[in-house]
Amino acid sequence: MMPLGPGPLAATARVALACLPVLAFLLVLVLVDTFRLVRRRRVAVALLTGAVVAVATYFVNTTLLSLTQMPTWRYAVFAAPVVEELAKGAYVAWLVATRRAAFLIDTAILGFAVGAGFALVENGYYLSQLPDAPMLVWVIRGLGTAVMHGGATAMFGLLVLGLGERRGAGSGRPWLGALVGAIALHALFNRFMVRPVLSTAMVLVLMPLAMLVAWKLGDRRLRRWLGHGFDLDSELLALIRDGQVTATPVGRYLQSLRDGFRGDIVADMLCLLRLQCELSLRAKGTLLLREQGFTPPRDPELAAKLAEARWLEKSVGRAGLLAMRPLARWRGTDAWQRHLLEEQA
Repeated sequence: MMPLGPGPLAATARVALACLPVLAFLLVLVLVDTFRLVRRRRVAVALLTGAVVAVATYFVNTTLLSLTQMPTWRYAVFAAPVVEELAKGAYVAWLVATRRAAFLIDTAILGFAVGAGFALVENGYYLSQLPDAPMLVWVIRGLGTAVMHGGATAMFGLLVLGLGERRGAGSGRPWLGALVGAIALHALFNRFMVRPVLSTAMVLVLMPLAMLVAWKLGDRRLRRWLGHGFDLDSELLALIRDGQVTATPVGRYLQSLRDGFRGDIVADMLCLLRLQCELSLRAKGTLLLREQGFTPPRDPELAAKLAEARWLEKSVGRAGLLAMRPLARWRGTDAWQRHLLEEQA
């Protein structure tokens, strides 16, 4: 076989080696998402965000490298991972904080997509600067560096969720611990780039294993959340519709709020609770249908129900919503359902 020389064929091969592996990895993650938690549009937005971050951190790294006068290899190990993982993780942190990503599976997909977008721009830059580099360079950058970028950002999101469950997401420690983990992975990869084939092999072995473990845990937790939440929402909704909620702890709690709120506000709280139960059941039903390969039928009343929920929240007011926190159906992970329904509407 003749070696690839300069020309269109060689250029195409270099681009394919540098860009396709990380996109193929991302595609696999999206395809094995049986619940279709992440829509294609959101993956595209995450890719674009990663690309923008890559451009921004290029200027930051260039400036810091010039100011610190550090040797390039030392900067790549000790400074660049901090800058880049902070920037990539910021978008994932926003997704988790706003409950646009609430499960291990969707967080891993969106985190990897951000890292993939970053890697595509970075590899595109090196392709333009090193057009005649050996093919091995692009194999390492495509299979090693690019997958590492996606995996480090995905790991940041996974650690935020995992540590947040144990320590409380409201504290700063889950975010700090997750950031340290992502930076350490990135720095370790850069440290071993003196043996690039070994570092690439480590990424190709460890990253799929880490994603497989996350997928198994995520799928188990998601199914448990679906089953438990479906039962609770159905039971509470039945009690409200039958007028029997007053005899339950929920009803007694609402009655206790009459001392601090007008009767019409308490009535709006009950209406809001009923509506949240209905919408939560629809969201969970949507996921169950998607798992079986069905597309949920469009509900022409969904937009009106969401508008009614927003109106009731405004009527109840901030103090009323705080008082409802022990009862609310859209707290914590459940808040993710609202974004799912708004996408459908």
